[in-house]
Amino acid sequence: RAAASRLAALCAVAASLLLQAAVVESSELLQALEAAANEEAAVALLEPHLEDLKTLEPEVLEQVVLRQWWGLAREIVAKSHTQQVDLSFSVRKAVRTLKDEAEELLRTLNPKYGLAQQVAPAFQWAQNDTAIFLTIKYTVRWNAPGALEVTEPSVNMTLNMFNFSGLGKHSNNKYRYFLSLSLFDHIVSESSQWSAASVGRISVTLRKRWPRKWPRLIANKKTKIGNMHMWMEMQEKVDSALSGMTTVSNSPVTCQMSEKLYCLATDTCKQADGCSQCPGKSVAKLDEGICTGRPTEKATLSFKDADMDEGELGGEVKISKARNEFDIDTYEVYFGKDDKTKLNGADGAGMAVGSAAPTGSDCEVRIRMNTPVPEAATHLLVFSKNEFGEFATPGQAIIKDAVLPKGKPTSLKFEDEDGDKGEVSGTVHIGRAEDQHQLEEYTLHWGKSERRKINSGSFLRDVMKQADKDPTHYIATSTKIPDGATHMLVFSKNEHGEHPTPASLRFVDATKPCAALTDADCPGQVSISEDTDPEPGRAQATISFAPARSEEGLSLYSVYWGRQGCSDGGQSGAKNGHIKDVQVGEKPSFELPGDTAVPAGTTHILVFSKSKRGESDNCVSADFKDSGVSPTKPEL
Repeated sequence: RAAASRLAALCAVAASLLLQAAVVESSELLQALEAAANEEAAVALLEPHLEDLKTLEPEVLEQVVLRQWWGLAREIVAKSHTQQVDLSFSVRKAVRTLKDEAEELLRTLNPKYGLAQQVAPAFQWAQNDTAIFLTIKYTVRWNAPGALEVTEPSVNMTLNMFNFSGLGKHSNNKYRYFLSLSLFDHIVSESSQWSAASVGRISVTLRKRWPRKWPRLIANKKTKIGNMHMWMEMQEKVDSALSGMTTVSNSPVTCQMSEKLYCLATDTCKQADGCSQCPGKSVAKLDEGICTGRPTEKATLSFKDADMDEGELGGEVKISKARNEFDIDTYEVYFGKDDKTKLNGADGAGMAVGSAAPTGSDCEVRIRMNTPVPEAATHLLVFSKNEFGEFATPGQAIIKDAVLPKGKPTSLKFEDEDGDKGEVSGTVHIGRAEDQHQLEEYTLHWGKSERRKINSGSFLRDVMKQADKDPTHYIATSTKIPDGATHMLVFSKNEHGEHPTPASLRFVDATKPCAALTDADCPGQVSISEDTDPEPGRAQATISFAPARSEEGLSLYSVYWGRQGCSDGGQSGAKNGHIKDVQVGEKPSFELPGDTAVPAGTTHILVFSKSKRGESDNCVSADFKDSGVSPTKPEL
């Protein structure tokens, strides 16, 4: 082994040295080709390598083509066919480089080629309630071909302005595509974005400052842009978001164009001294072109306590945003002493929980785990706030201190009464928890151990607690046992969850006796004496059978008339009428008195064993012959 390892190491070293030598040789060959004065010199350099083209690096052939040594290049390509070496990539790459250089030379014949012509690109637009969507094509007409890509792309989005520029080539001309749009209303630049879309286009999403339906894209309704089009395909996709929404008429941008201020409540433009007529917004804000004031809309909130300790809270306060957030700077969350009033602390200020900035979508404030519930706190309140104050009416949610049940069930009892394999039924008895504080009900699950539920489909039933007795639940007949279930588990439970520790039992899938004919609880051989009643359909005889080798759990043996033997199908379709039940411990033999009726079609006597789980599917049998019936003679 040691010798083999040394040999492998020496081979690896040798291969590495050969590779380094090949790299050095290729590098030297390229340098020599670059220094070659003409094609004849290049032929002399490459002639030793032409019979084994696999050893040539792609750069060597590319150099031959770029130096325009066509005779040598054709000879190398011809030899590559006989040597089955694929040189197509290197040849095409070099030819393409030459072609690009030649075309660039032809373009420079145009004295204006070096100067990029500025043009406005064609574009389409669509909108939903919260955004404007643009797709910009690098061409002056939407249906005309254009540049496949642009260099130095620049996109600027601020207030109500959108600007795009980029350099592109098409039809031997250079173009500077430039698009500047003064939008109908302000956008949120931080939430707006753009990206290169399919070849020759960019896609832009402009986030509206507040959700509404714009009447047009451009602020000035008189502005005409020839290569602007509706993006019908996109508009059809997003139209549902505008359903039932009224198209607005004005915005701060359009009002400022007439040196007025915008009143959102009435969707009108007001004189600077007319904001007193704007409901709830009496303060003129000239720099933003709006009448403003305290927020006029509230958010709503929800909270589910994730801290299961009594008297403590923790988890996410989920804030559903106000319909319009344009005048909201923050959402402030407080403890409340009712659904409208803040709970004040020792300093007289409201007891704050936290704050969140509007984002255009729902947001949240986190309450740290183990936060004590202040005395007298009954609600969480959220106020919309800006520099002028808070909206008077808050959103609210009742505080529910989540606490798991203190006590767990004391016991769990169950005995399977269903005799079929893989199925159970019977009454589950649940021992009441000693401490029933915060306990609303019990929940039954299938388990894979004494503590753990099965991975899926574990739930069995919720069982209401009883004030003065242990609760029970009856599992219906033929209830299937899920895969992997070996235990039953019962947890104490309330609306906040389950006590972590269950009571449990390992259940036994009880089955009927004599599941297989070789089992010890199957009856032994059965026999019947000769029928001494001469009347047809009547019998008088003695039936005897051997008891089961093990009668543990058995209650009786059932004896039947049979229309076929047990070996011909067992219980299914074999019974032809009940004769007698013989209790375990009784004599396994009895008389059929004279004139005992024999059901028509009877050919056998059948014996089954039986327990409280039911009667066995398998049986033992003996032939029966009615002496009053003559044997059937065969036809001649």
